[in-house]
Amino acid sequence: MTALGITYTLLFILISLLFIGFALWGKSAGKYSRLKEVYRDKYIDETETLDDDLARGKIDKESYEATKIELAKDLLAVAHKDRPLTPALKGITFLFSGAIISFSALYFWVDGYSDDAKNLDTQRAAALPYVKEWLAATTIEDLQRESNLMDLNPPEPLQQNLLGTLAALNLMSSRDHHTDPKELNLLGKIYLNMDQLGLAEKSYLDLYRLDPSNDNTYYTLLNIQLAKNNYQLDNRLEALFDQFVLNNATNESLLLYYGTVLFENQKVDKAMHFFSILADLYPEDSENRQVILAMIETLTGSGANLPPAAANAVTLPVTITLSEAVVNDLPDEAVLFIYLRDQPVGPPLAAKRIPIAAIESFPLTITIGDQDLLIPGAASLATKYDLSASAKISLNGDPITSAGDIESTAVAVPDLNQGINLLLDHIVE
Repeated sequence: MTALGITYTLLFILISLLFIGFALWGKSAGKYSRLKEVYRDKYIDETETLDDDLARGKIDKESYEATKIELAKDLLAVAHKDRPLTPALKGITFLFSGAIISFSALYFWVDGYSDDAKNLDTQRAAALPYVKEWLAATTIEDLQRESNLMDLNPPEPLQQNLLGTLAALNLMSSRDHHTDPKELNLLGKIYLNMDQLGLAEKSYLDLYRLDPSNDNTYYTLLNIQLAKNNYQLDNRLEALFDQFVLNNATNESLLLYYGTVLFENQKVDKAMHFFSILADLYPEDSENRQVILAMIETLTGSGANLPPAAANAVTLPVTITLSEAVVNDLPDEAVLFIYLRDQPVGPPLAAKRIPIAAIESFPLTITIGDQDLLIPGAASLATKYDLSASAKISLNGDPITSAGDIESTAVAVPDLNQGINLLLDHIVE
């Protein structure tokens, strides 16, 4: 039980007892209309009306007496003596009510307040002052620019208490009715780092409603929706990307990224179009232009081979395991794909394609690295943060995932010098 929790509980008990005490002993206690008073007023009003009707000759004496007797009977039926609460009974009622409220609060803390909830409240209370100080010292530009939470250099207590940091941010954002751009940016970034795409999307949607013209927010939303769609471009997403990229046609990294997404979705001609736009941004004889043109020739199969890998190129050993019973049932056209991604959002950075017919047996150990980059000339995998590896077997050989394909869970790559294991154990529905 935290000090804040104890304070709130005592305040709840005190306020509840104050309400009960006011109801029992307050100035207005007992000052409410009783049924007999209502009937008495009714009797007086109606007898006056009867007297007036009799005087005007509207009714005869016999009807007058009969009606007056009925009214008197109604009044007598409710004319019971009041039995107000005695001081002793009020005291007993107050003590009994206080005991029920106190017992309920104690029961919540002892039994209804789970250990997980207690732990979360404790961590949130510890993180809250550090989060406020950190946000105050961090600019919105830094929050938008950095893709990794640790690049923002959070205080040491927050690095050791990410759960409390997230809980504190949620509390702050709720109090501000989700209108603070800094809080929403940081919430979205944390959710992305946790691969919680749905929650990240909600944070960035709130940001978009605050500022629909912010390109950073819009671009992040597009990427989140692409990730939620398994990196497959549907008509809606493609149209949104087209409009955004053409509105930012001088952004080199955006053109390179979108061209990669198109190429991965087998939209080769369109990918080459955007790569050509990228090449035209550079001077005629520049090295960047030559690299992009060579990449276009390589990807379309109309030019020279890939440049030789550098001597210090990164290679990651990957061991892939698949049940022998499943292997025997795979069709001849099945293909194994291995991917390296830069979490949390984005298409594969590197990929390897191996026909099942070329694999002698499982477990299979292969290497994937800079030589398998989808964009030749791109930065080495050694420069990337939060790399993850995954694998899948496509039954029809198509890189686009479909029902029946066999996938592995994505595995983080903490060290490019050490191998990782991937288990193909999930069938896509």
